[in-house]
Amino acid sequence: MTFESPWQRRLTRRRLLGATGAAAALAAAACSRGGGGQPTPFSPTAEPSASPTRAPSPSPTTLSSRHGHTLRHTGFVERDAFADPHKTQAGPLLGHQAMVFSRLLTYQDQARGTIAADLAAALPERPDATTLVFRINPQARWHDLPPLNGRPVTADDVKFSIERQRSGDTTFVRAPQWAAIDSIEVTSPQTITFKLKAPLAAAHHLFADVASFIVAPELAPDGRDIPLDAQVGSGPFLWVEWSDQRFASVRRNPAWFGGDRRPYLEGISLVQPRTTAEVESGLRTRALDVAIVSRTLADHLKRGLPQLVEYTIGHSMFFSVRYSLVNHPYNDQRFRNALTWALDRREMVRKFFDGSGGLSPWISWPVTRWTLPESELTTVPGYRPGDGGREADLRDARAALEAFRSEKQLPADPLPLFVVDATENAIGLGSLIRDQLKAALDLDIRIVPMPLSQLVGLLLSAEAPFAAGPDTGWIDLDDWVYPYFHSAGTRNSFPLRDSDLDALIEKQRVELNEDARRNLGYEIQRRILALNPGANLVSERVVALAWPYVKGYPLDTTDGYQDRFASCWIDASDPTFRGRA
Repeated sequence: MTFESPWQRRLTRRRLLGATGAAAALAAAACSRGGGGQPTPFSPTAEPSASPTRAPSPSPTTLSSRHGHTLRHTGFVERDAFADPHKTQAGPLLGHQAMVFSRLLTYQDQARGTIAADLAAALPERPDATTLVFRINPQARWHDLPPLNGRPVTADDVKFSIERQRSGDTTFVRAPQWAAIDSIEVTSPQTITFKLKAPLAAAHHLFADVASFIVAPELAPDGRDIPLDAQVGSGPFLWVEWSDQRFASVRRNPAWFGGDRRPYLEGISLVQPRTTAEVESGLRTRALDVAIVSRTLADHLKRGLPQLVEYTIGHSMFFSVRYSLVNHPYNDQRFRNALTWALDRREMVRKFFDGSGGLSPWISWPVTRWTLPESELTTVPGYRPGDGGREADLRDARAALEAFRSEKQLPADPLPLFVVDATENAIGLGSLIRDQLKAALDLDIRIVPMPLSQLVGLLLSAEAPFAAGPDTGWIDLDDWVYPYFHSAGTRNSFPLRDSDLDALIEKQRVELNEDARRNLGYEIQRRILALNPGANLVSERVVALAWPYVKGYPLDTTDGYQDRFASCWIDASDPTFRGRA
């Protein structure tokens, strides 16, 4: 397994405002300490419709009372070296691009797996188990900006978007997800047929995944990357600006094909705050309409501003440890068990998230569709609740270590723990693990902080046998397990080789019955918990505070959901709107 690309900033010493690559981001930032991030599903507002198709677009007419105003909220404005939507792994940038670029399909609820049509006129036709036929919405057009100037979106655009990622260029990091496709055929300007190599349970997910954006060939002529100043899509909003670590914005696409004369907002401004005081001031003056905050800051603000509406959500980003199974002493199951069971995850939740979070098997707890039920997880060593449970965990951990030491010796020097330096500086993840293992097992650990790029290289070469850091979260079961734990997985850098686990992972890929597939997912997680090649430690439950005049504010378990801002609106008739800056 490799760490996904993360960037961390902090607003206070206690909390991590992190944006982990490939999907974590604004919500990851919600590991925030009162500062901006961007989170996930939500409580008070109604869930989006589960309709598999979009309503037909009406003719442009007089805009309704829902239209108008620019939403101003906190978020993370961080990116990696790539602006190309098919190459970046920066969650905040992917979230911003999700408002600009469309996908064939889109998630209406990532945790529950509800998928609807986006660029497609409807869910694909399935004449057989390996064929998907998509018909493009005939009203879908590219933004009326050069070089596309509002031309129709075609099936050739879709084919180009996927084939460019399968070109062999290793910087297209999501190329492996398209390996299941055998052929792509355009049969008309609005019809495209995909033939899979074999039946695939996650077939729809391929086209709804958070970064499965459709781009136009004109944006990337001669195989060039799409730059930051050429973000022209077909989504509900048009790109306006992006200023690293400061702000970003979009404006309404009046010709969007999504129906109901959406989007309602005239635009969206995203601000990355520097301090919690900046967040508090922005909310109090209503210069901010919504802010992602820590549990402690939320409680403080609600005492002074009881009108604020709270949205709480779990984010699939997680903090993890992982071991190299080819290095001593981590190649011994007993030693891995001892470390994993001795870690106090509940202390991590208290320290990192003010207690607003939860413990996870491999699949983070907010991903309710696939995660192992808590009722079972709390019977597993390392997860047992209460003082009695912690004592039992420690007994089992010490017994495992003693069994290991009865046959083998530990190195004389302290064991190095490699940690992403920004994470260590922000929240002291490595230091907490060191202290816990010293107290529980009397092990000496030496912290080795380093930049993410360096740590990734060491992980891949098995030179970082014990590592810790933040990791992104995913949506579909296959994304959580196949790349990391199958013997042929492209991100299996443990490296783990287990034939029983391989068989379970392969079986879930072709199991089309959802309940049966979920049960296979449970079996996979039980096997991972038994082998302990690494551990998903904790994920946060984040808090968004909004003024009541904000309606339909969307959140979900990982970035890429931001196309749903098309249905968000500001109610100027709400009494709390008066005095808005």
